[in-house]
Amino acid sequence: MKKEALENLFRKYYNEAKLYVVTLCHDLSLAEDIVSDSFYKAFTKIDEEKESFKFWLFKVCRNAYFDHLKKTKRLSELDDNLGRDDDLAARVIKNEEYQSLYRAISLLKPNYREIILLYYFDELSVSEIAGITDQTVENVKVQMYRARMKLKDILED
Repeated sequence: MKKEALENLFRKYYNEAKLYVVTLCHDLSLAEDIVSDSFYKAFTKIDEEKESFKFWLFKVCRNAYFDHLKKTKRLSELDDNLGRDDDLAARVIKNEEYQSLYRAISLLKPNYREIILLYYFDELSVSEIAGITDQTVENVKVQMYRARMKLKDILED
């Protein structure tokens, strides 16, 4: 790929990918490392600009994050990091009107939170989310419905 095309892809998707990984790991510096490594992998593996690059990049980022968890054996620390969501969200999401919504989303279970963020913030289709999360389309739809109901309850309180 040409250098300009790579730069365009990086500028276009870096922040979205970083926000996605931050929602998974709750650590900004780790998210930046994972996204940078994922872009490097993506750039070395593809030879032309793909229409589904965003989907593919998110899949690479998700796999890199879970590889990191396996290497460091920190599966139990995932729940411990939830308390840092509010400060991290404030740094990543600068627009104040979205901060309260993001706080409410951060209270959802991790699998619900991931699906909501991928669908509404990253504008991925249900089938793309199913591909990223290795679930069936029907399961993603059910989880999205449950996540919306839980989010509604949180926002009404």
